[in-house]
Amino acid sequence: MLNNVMRAAALCFGVSVAALADTKLEIQHTEPGKPAESQTVMITTGKVRMDQSQAGDTVLLFHQSANTFYAIQNDQKSYMVFNPETAGAMMSQVSEAQQQMMAQLEERMAQMPEAQREQMKGMMSKMGQPMPQMQEKKEPTRYEARGDSGSAAGIDCRWHDAFEGAKKIREVCLASRGAMGMDSSDAATMKAMQSSMQSMLKNFGNSGMWQDDMPDGMPVRVRHLDDNGNVTSEQVVSNVSHGALDPSLFEVPAGYEKREMPSFEPR
Repeated sequence: MLNNVMRAAALCFGVSVAALADTKLEIQHTEPGKPAESQTVMITTGKVRMDQSQAGDTVLLFHQSANTFYAIQNDQKSYMVFNPETAGAMMSQVSEAQQQMMAQLEERMAQMPEAQREQMKGMMSKMGQPMPQMQEKKEPTRYEARGDSGSAAGIDCRWHDAFEGAKKIREVCLASRGAMGMDSSDAATMKAMQSSMQSMLKNFGNSGMWQDDMPDGMPVRVRHLDDNGNVTSEQVVSNVSHGALDPSLFEVPAGYEKREMPSFEPR
C-alpha cells in the first residue's frame, strides 16, 4: 500500500544541511507504458505529509517527536501506525511464521517415503536461511558527480551517477537548498525521517534510496536503470511552492479508527 507513496519520500532525502519548512513539492512519476502518477510532499517543522494520486485516499504522515509514521486511508476512515515497535513486532511475526512452517514440514516428513523426505530436507534447508527479501544490500550505494547539469521545475541541478559495485543503478540530479528556496529550520525533521525509515526497513531487504548515503542536495530528478542501462522509471519535481500550510494536514483526522498492521501467518 505504501510503496508508491514512499517513492515520493525517497525523492526528498539526501538533504544533510537542507530542509523543507512549509514547503510543498509536486512530483511526477513515470514508467514506460504506464500512466503518469502525481505525488505531493508537504513539510512543516517536525512533520511531513505524503500523498500519491494512484494510491487513492492513502496518505502517509511522519511525526518526528513520536518517531512514527501514520498510514491513513481516508476512504475507510482508518489509519495504521508504523514505528520501531511495530516494525519489530512484524519481524518477530515473520520469524515465528517461518519457524511454524518448518515445524509443519517436519511433521509431514515423518509420513513420507525416504526419497520425498530428502527432497523436503533440501527445501527446509533453504527456508532455514534468511529470506532473500529480508537480506540487506551486499554493497553500499556509491555516488559519483558527472560534471554536467540539468533542471527540473526551472531549478538548476547537478547530475550524479549511483552505483552498486560496478553497476550503475540510478542517475540523480541534485539541487542546492538555495536553488530550491528552502528554509533550513527543518533539517532535523528530514534527517530524523530518513534515519527512522532506514532503521525500520533495513531488515526488509533492499529499500533503495531509503538506505543511500546520498551527497548533499535535493534530488529533483531521479532516473532508475535496469541491468542494460535503460530507464525503468523517473521521478521529477514539477513544482515547488512555499507558504504556511494548514496544521491539520499533518494530523490523523479526528474519529478515524486505528487498525493493526497486517499479520504474517503460515498457511
